[in-house]
Amino acid sequence: MRKRLELLGAILLALVVLVLVFILGAGWFIAPQDKLEKADAIVVVSGGDTNKRTDEGVDLWKRGYAPKLVFSGAAADNGTSNAAVMRQRASNAGVPADATIIEEKSRTTKENAENLVPIFQAQGIKKAILVSSPYHTRRVKITFQKVFGKGYIFTVHPAKDSRWAKSTWWKQPDTFYLTMSELWKTLYVATVGPLVESYNDPKNP
Repeated sequence: MRKRLELLGAILLALVVLVLVFILGAGWFIAPQDKLEKADAIVVVSGGDTNKRTDEGVDLWKRGYAPKLVFSGAAADNGTSNAAVMRQRASNAGVPADATIIEEKSRTTKENAENLVPIFQAQGIKKAILVSSPYHTRRVKITFQKVFGKGYIFTVHPAKDSRWAKSTWWKQPDTFYLTMSELWKTLYVATVGPLVESYNDPKNP
């Protein structure tokens, strides 16, 4: 009886450890943060908390990390594109129009990358900082690298997010679902290739 209890205790402890490793590991895996280095452009993709993403891109631009700010994202409806809204927010924060570029057709991460290829080629952009919500950073980096291929360097920088954090994502149903969804998408992109997504909720990437 005593040995059974000891075995059961060991199993429960192992399960607790596995759960803790998963909780900490999943958040870290999908939300890396690269070391910041100067680049040719700062790319901000819309989705999630778009205002926070925009503000982070503007802050990086003001700190001199790149001369160009690129905003990518279609309209959530039939109105003004997310890219145009982000550019206006940047303008209100003091960024001149000639320092910004907008791409207004993309509705998914894969389209963000594909639609920016000709813009990068025309502007001579080879190195870029990608700004997105923290849970989206690994997937956006892998997607861009696979779409652009060799000769381009991408680093990622997370914006602050009002909903999601590495240490607390599992506490709420919506952030738990978001993390599991992002984990699956990231693994798919890493192993299979850029994900073909449907565009349903403008609040998600």
